[in-house]
Amino acid sequence: MIDQQTFHRLLPVACEWAKAQEEFVLARGTPLGSRYVADAQRVGVQDYARVRVLVADRMPLPENEELAEAARQTQIISSASRGVTVGHGIVIRADAWGDRELMLHQLVHVAQCERSGGLQSFVESYLSDRHHSEKFTLGALEEEARRIAHERNVLSWTPDCWRIRAGK
Repeated sequence: MIDQQTFHRLLPVACEWAKAQEEFVLARGTPLGSRYVADAQRVGVQDYARVRVLVADRMPLPENEELAEAARQTQIISSASRGVTVGHGIVIRADAWGDRELMLHQLVHVAQCERSGGLQSFVESYLSDRHHSEKFTLGALEEEARRIAHERNVLSWTPDCWRIRAGK
């Protein structure tokens, strides 16, 4: 578990790492395709034209060993991670490319970042939310991303008549 002092010491390091990762993905990633533009709009992304996606063999970990270990320990980024979002930059693991629910999940994080006022405030909110959850469990922002992604993915496969009957 990460103690309060370590958390507060690593938080600005995490924000700097996230900023560098976002810049990297925005410079090298590809814009959203039309299907994902529609999904981005559905989950509340305002500046969907800025979003870039980078497909990678593995998720990036911080070079700072203490921050990397904290990310692994809390499972925020681990060898099992299939995607990570930093601001308007989304990294998807190559073997998970095409998983629509995963992309929806990442797009919800983009929308959350926009709502929070930017990358630094989102990183601080997301990590604080996770830190204050028991044993660094999901937290409200992660739970929201999972719920919305699942709901939107299921809705997209539901026949129109069911959507109308369900009032959606």
